[in-house]
Amino acid sequence: MSEAVLPRRRVHVTDVVTPIWLVLVVVIVIAALISDRFLSPGNVAAVLQQGVITGIVALGMTVVLVGGEFDLSTGATVMMAAVVALLLGPDGGVGIAVAIAVPLLIGAGIGAVNGLAVYRAGANSIVATIGMQFLVIGAVLALVSGQHVRADAIGETFTALTHARPLGVPLPVFVFAALVAALAIVMSQTVFGRHIYAIGGDVEAATRAGIPVARIGIATYVISGVLAATSGVLIASLVGHLDPTAIGGYEFPALTAVVLGGTSLSGGVGRPADTAGAILVIAVITNVMTILNYQYPIQLLVQGMVLTGAVAFYSWRRGGA
Repeated sequence: MSEAVLPRRRVHVTDVVTPIWLVLVVVIVIAALISDRFLSPGNVAAVLQQGVITGIVALGMTVVLVGGEFDLSTGATVMMAAVVALLLGPDGGVGIAVAIAVPLLIGAGIGAVNGLAVYRAGANSIVATIGMQFLVIGAVLALVSGQHVRADAIGETFTALTHARPLGVPLPVFVFAALVAALAIVMSQTVFGRHIYAIGGDVEAATRAGIPVARIGIATYVISGVLAATSGVLIASLVGHLDPTAIGGYEFPALTAVVLGGTSLSGGVGRPADTAGAILVIAVITNVMTILNYQYPIQLLVQGMVLTGAVAFYSWRRGGA
């Protein structure tokens, strides 16, 4: 595909300051007025860290959804990566490099299988990835016999992935920011990224234009799988032990952020930076509800309302039903 066919867009102010960032400013102001504790350094760091795990998952989902498909297997991929990282016993076992690399490779493999099912076998992406979700969950539970998982020797180097605080900010926040920046560049400034938008906008037109739809589509799923696995590794580092039956479920909070950030459910529209903004909005709202002692069911109710409202708003804005 030539650059003449897919030209680079000029960047305008409205491309940078999108509605979700204005919403974030409003939400922060309201939160600060509601609670004196909100703007304390410790709480701000907690808000940032709270959104990172789900945020990294959401970035991968954004890439897939911009391409016009869904990935609902991410929660299980997070679970698998966390369990494998702990079973490998970082530092005291095979070493931190292997304990990180193996889960990421597994995530890439899960993504590749999803991509092949959708783009080669022609499976519906919702059905295919939900099926993968159950398959991976079953594999994890069989791997650990449904038991609590704890690393025998997790090591300080591995725990530093999430507990280190350069400049007083949790290290995962820098990881998240770097991933947002990298994906923003890839999606907006490379042929690969513009092909993803073209496929999501009109897959038949993209095919006629000579874009390798299957190859690009499979790559989006691999990206999603690797990013979900990254979140799993961070969870393993953060807690050092886990109950595999108690984690997971990251796919729906992530999807909420993706949609709230303006990514179209029909593909072709969306930006990683706006997904990051939506993650921060959700993290702020959740944090304030926690400070005010709202119970978890209420938090889920609010999250559901946010997702439903975002879908309705963007459907109306784009002239949808």
